[in-house]
Amino acid sequence: MSDDWNPNDPDASNVMYDLSRWSFDHQAELAAELAEAGVPHTWDGSELVVPESHEAAADSTVTRVEARLGITYEGDDGAGTGTGTGTTATHQPIDIAAGVASTEYDLGEWAESDRQSITNALTAEQIPYRWEDDLLLVSTAHEEAAEALMDTIEAGDFAMLPTDEVPVDELPFETLTTFFLAAERLQRNTQDADGLEQLLEALEVAEPERRPYGVELLLWQKTCELADALASALVDADEPDHETAIAVATDLHDLLRPYV
Repeated sequence: MSDDWNPNDPDASNVMYDLSRWSFDHQAELAAELAEAGVPHTWDGSELVVPESHEAAADSTVTRVEARLGITYEGDDGAGTGTGTGTTATHQPIDIAAGVASTEYDLGEWAESDRQSITNALTAEQIPYRWEDDLLLVSTAHEEAAEALMDTIEAGDFAMLPTDEVPVDELPFETLTTFFLAAERLQRNTQDADGLEQLLEALEVAEPERRPYGVELLLWQKTCELADALASALVDADEPDHETAIAVATDLHDLLRPYV
């Protein structure tokens, strides 16, 4: 990634991707993939901005994320790149791609209700998996998250729910994703109005003792702590503390990146 790229440079040649119909969690997934691929990027509202020199890499990354997450486009033969517009599909199970390393778990002694719970949880978290009789195969890259979900189910702390249903006493998982997206934008530009709006809207509903669905309590409490500090640096003082805001936004982004 080049540190010399300035998306606000009027002479810079940039490519815009209209992702206004992608969900926050899908945008976060894409942002993580772009960072992993070393593609410079920023957000202008729901539009992804990358330098023209990295257009090919960005195109392939967007296409890869679309395929993995099952994102489809109604009334549009192309992807949601350039001037195209996309529509987010509901979460569907993701099979482990050919050649991808997997970890096996023998769940032959699990009750059927618990098997359904882990199936729902893996689908909701968009973790690639496959059942082979009593063996659950999970992509090795996601085994830590999968094992945390299995531990939760074995402890009796996970109710079997449809993947589109959230307990009434918990926040939706997208609340965590909103914090991630806000941090991703604010670490690059502390004056990003959309990033600040996302941060403040999430803080309005966030309660440290009321975790989002499927999120560990300690992770959630640390998220709330950093989000509060970020908001304080930007809006609580007479003048924004941009240096502190960048540092806190980076910490928040790095904390949440493995989970969204």
